[in-house]
Amino acid sequence: MARTAATPEQRAQIRDQIRQAAAEVYEEKGVAGTSARAIALKAGMSVGTLYGYYANLPDLMRSLWAEPVAEEMERLRASVAETSDPLEALQLLLDGYAAFAFSRPDILKGAFLFVRIGDGSPLEPAAAAIEFRHMLRDAVLAGQNSGQIKRGSPDQIAHQLWAGVHGALALPINIESLEFGSPKQLVADMIAMLMESIKA
Repeated sequence: MARTAATPEQRAQIRDQIRQAAAEVYEEKGVAGTSARAIALKAGMSVGTLYGYYANLPDLMRSLWAEPVAEEMERLRASVAETSDPLEALQLLLDGYAAFAFSRPDILKGAFLFVRIGDGSPLEPAAAAIEFRHMLRDAVLAGQNSGQIKRGSPDQIAHQLWAGVHGALALPINIESLEFGSPKQLVADMIAMLMESIKA
């Protein structure tokens, strides 16, 4: 006899059960111990069932951070919409990215660690990452058009800004043995240096 298909409500409950199990495994075992098998065991289901709900482990782990990231993107959009000054918009974006990383270090550590599929190929970038890059690029382009920001590829300048801030956030975490001083001051100094470097 064929098994009855799960209702949409049941599927949503199972997805929540998987996400809760993934969060617990990640909290208990860290990146190295987080596997589809460990999550399925914690959720009380087979690995096959887990993959019936999530295409791969990185997609599942990304889902843990989707809601807070979406809320932060909404806040950043609203902040940028309130200013007509491209330099102020860039400052808001970079400061917002840093503040979010400091307030949610679990996302900073987790969201950027699950970036490859099991075969080593990179995942498609998350929608929030694409949107954030576009907001940076659009602010750079507006600043170039107003004469406030030096000429050059807006995409490249946006990438350099983001990489600089992200690197300043990640370096003290990845190389704890070096004395970087206050992480917040390091990031604030990096943002100030980056902002100065792009001015026309």
